[in-house]
Amino acid sequence: MNKIKYLVRCIAGMFQKKYCPYCSSTQLSLVERKYIVTTLLKCSNCGLLHRHPKDSAKFLEKFYQSEYHINIELMTDLPSVQELKILKEKNFSELKDYLPFVESLFPGRTDNLKVLDYGCSWGYNVYKLKNNGIDAEGYELSVPRADFGRKNLGVEIYSDEHKIRNENELVFSSHVIEHLYAIQDFVELSKKILTKDGVFIAFCPNGSKEFQLRNPSLFSVTWGSLHPNYLDIDFAT
Repeated sequence: MNKIKYLVRCIAGMFQKKYCPYCSSTQLSLVERKYIVTTLLKCSNCGLLHRHPKDSAKFLEKFYQSEYHINIELMTDLPSVQELKILKEKNFSELKDYLPFVESLFPGRTDNLKVLDYGCSWGYNVYKLKNNGIDAEGYELSVPRADFGRKNLGVEIYSDEHKIRNENELVFSSHVIEHLYAIQDFVELSKKILTKDGVFIAFCPNGSKEFQLRNPSLFSVTWGSLHPNYLDIDFAT
């Protein structure tokens, strides 16, 4: 059913103006086509790979409030009371651990390090970081998931970007940037809320030409309905 809805949206948007969602350039080249009506385009100006047609900001905000679900490491699904109890007892050890990554970036000085996890879902990673002495907070567009984390984990999660504190020493996101309607807004926000020497990190799928040649089927699957953006080294630099 979700695929049908996606195709209907794409058919309805077939005649949208083609432009880069990051820099607004209309100098685009075709990388790949799927389902006849969807294409992956590369911007000749900034290098961003992105899907056409685009979803509106209004649609995406509504979608990520309640409809978005992915069955990987409880990223979107909220645990039951019993499940949460077991997860907390194990300090969420079965979920991806970003502590070694943070420690490698700031060796020997993670105590009270100010970190923002942008797109933190219900905050289990924020909880893990705080349990290790890091002053971690989160931002999550989905109000229900943010509310769950605040209530059940006792962590600070914002759903209003204007409430995010400044002077963060690290802003990182894990598989968020490829979902965003306006990557530029996220980059500018990060500049605003980071210290002068702060670090910005965004994990995302590999949109490189090398990956496309090495694994064309997986490359093709990775962009589409949930991933309207596909980043590679050309865009990152």
